[in-house]
Amino acid sequence: MTPAGEIHIELTHRAGKVEAVKIGSTRPEAARVLVGKTPEQVLDTVPLLFSLCGTAQAYAALLACRAALGLAAEPEADVARQCLLQLEAVREHAWRIVLDWPVLLGWTADKAAVAGLLKLDRQFKSCLFSNGEGFRLNSVLQIDEVRLQDLLAELTGLIDQAIFAGGLHGFLAINDEAQLGAWLNANPALAAGLLNVAYRQHWPALGHNKVAGLPALDPSELNRQMQNTNPLAFCRTPQWQGCCFESTPLSRQQTSPLLADLCSRYGNGLLPRFVAVLLEVAAIPQRLAASLDSPQAYGADGVGLAQVQAARGLLIHRLALHQGRVYDYRIVAPTEWNFHPDGVLAEGLMALQAADADDLRRKAEWLIHAVDPCVAYRVTLQKQ
Repeated sequence: MTPAGEIHIELTHRAGKVEAVKIGSTRPEAARVLVGKTPEQVLDTVPLLFSLCGTAQAYAALLACRAALGLAAEPEADVARQCLLQLEAVREHAWRIVLDWPVLLGWTADKAAVAGLLKLDRQFKSCLFSNGEGFRLNSVLQIDEVRLQDLLAELTGLIDQAIFAGGLHGFLAINDEAQLGAWLNANPALAAGLLNVAYRQHWPALGHNKVAGLPALDPSELNRQMQNTNPLAFCRTPQWQGCCFESTPLSRQQTSPLLADLCSRYGNGLLPRFVAVLLEVAAIPQRLAASLDSPQAYGADGVGLAQVQAARGLLIHRLALHQGRVYDYRIVAPTEWNFHPDGVLAEGLMALQAADADDLRRKAEWLIHAVDPCVAYRVTLQKQ
């Protein structure tokens, strides 16, 4: 497995105001090891490279390989793969909530819930594909409907208790901020605890900025841009049509009435971000028949490009084949959009004002968790 690396965030501040933000990354170029391999070898290797969002990475690789080879789509199997993709999104979000949100609150993490999430994740794959192998060119769809429904019920119950304290269905029924306030007042859940602190600290709009959500990317235009742009530059610091965008649960949950109300008041600030993640965790187990956003694949002249919505945002894989082997492979992860040096986190951090260095660090930590990197990060403060 490739080392994950870390993100380094440096804040230069004066009199409680952030004067400059620098964001750097030691994340490795994992795609380099795929050059020279056959498509079958790529699909064997990708799951070994990524410990986080491994399903999304494997699915993007499969779609890109199929497109490059000119293979037909597999509608029924792809529905099952999209179910696995959504289940991984639930697992990733819930894992971070159960592990990280208690730290922000000074509570104790529920390690039993974390263990339960990991156990269920492994079992879902074996309910949908023979030998649990769903992301190969020769995968065999094999659905155990009874076991699948039992696992979904177990997953929903685990999330309901660990994150919503039995109030999951009530949370899903919320349509505006007034109803959210009533739910928070009546619920002792981890989710309610975090949102209540955000309100008490007057942080609902913390980090609000003007960076917009990433629009739908036309596959052929995206392929041209990736082909004609310095590969390292685009994969490390992606932009679309010369602009930075965010690709997060907030940017893809814009149809939610609750989020529409919150964003009208607080923009893309802290509270709407946390609520967007909670909405995905609460809703996904109940709507596995529909994708978060249908994956897209584009193929031409031995080139395959795939766009998949991973837990934290848009994941892109692009490969080019020559004589049956990969001679170019590029991956753009959601973290590269959201932790771009001029992106949504950088702009959000620039908007922070604090009473002192400790207050600034705490606000920065909360905002970073709300945007959610997929790797470790380190924050340093420099007084100007």
